[in-house]
Amino acid sequence: MPRYSLIIATLHDQGDLALCLASLASQVDAPDFEVIIVDQNGDDRLVSLVETYADRLALVHLQVDFRNACRARNLGAGQARGEWLGFPDDDCQLLPTTLSALAATAADPSIGVITGRTVDAAGAANVLRWRAEPMSFDRRGMFGCLTEATLFVRRELFFAAGGFDERFGPGTRFPAAEGVDLMNRLFDHMQGYSAHYNPLVTMQHPTKIPPWNRWAVRRFHEYAIGDGALIAKSPSPHMFNWGARTLVAAGLQVLRFNGWQSLAFAARIAGLVRGYVRYQLARLK
Repeated sequence: MPRYSLIIATLHDQGDLALCLASLASQVDAPDFEVIIVDQNGDDRLVSLVETYADRLALVHLQVDFRNACRARNLGAGQARGEWLGFPDDDCQLLPTTLSALAATAADPSIGVITGRTVDAAGAANVLRWRAEPMSFDRRGMFGCLTEATLFVRRELFFAAGGFDERFGPGTRFPAAEGVDLMNRLFDHMQGYSAHYNPLVTMQHPTKIPPWNRWAVRRFHEYAIGDGALIAKSPSPHMFNWGARTLVAAGLQVLRFNGWQSLAFAARIAGLVRGYVRYQLARLK
């Protein structure tokens, strides 16, 4: 039985999944793990790739007829056999020692959630402003410690929390914030467990912004819709504090009047408000 199950929801693959699987096949001193690919493409484009790695990785290929990343992750989690569940993006590449670092941290029986960080091709931190040192974290400190791609959770905790909220994430009206939402709910079930961030649990992830352009503006807006909806879903001091800090930081960027970059942060502000209102209206229906 594998101790770790890595669930990868994939759609519109452009060759990134092959790099992801290659990185998994190249792990050094890795614990036993399985890979569950939840394929939302609706065709057989990944069949030959899965066959290529079938003798190098413990692979499960689930082909589904829907397009919803969190629904795919939940489905994969239901098929998983591992004690720990992780959800790498299909365009992530794990560094050779990522899983060994994960296993070293998971050896502490008091830890129920482990998070890591992302870096670009040059090894510089990206996506978030990651902490430099390992640390335990709580609800207030979780915002700089995780994305869904770097989140690993004990199986029983994942199901106790209800898994991912399928209204959030790619393919939904609230296309982001699903990892923070899950972590926020996991804290309700952490009796006897702690959450730990370890920067050695590292994945390479492409840096998509910059460049600052029309696509970046749209992406900032869409992701902020998810953030605003999460604040509406979980109205609490740590969520409002996170939202307020995001608004202030975005406002300062807007006031720099720096072309597309300022437009992107203006779109983030609009997206936060839109997501908050959209979630409230949906709740009233």
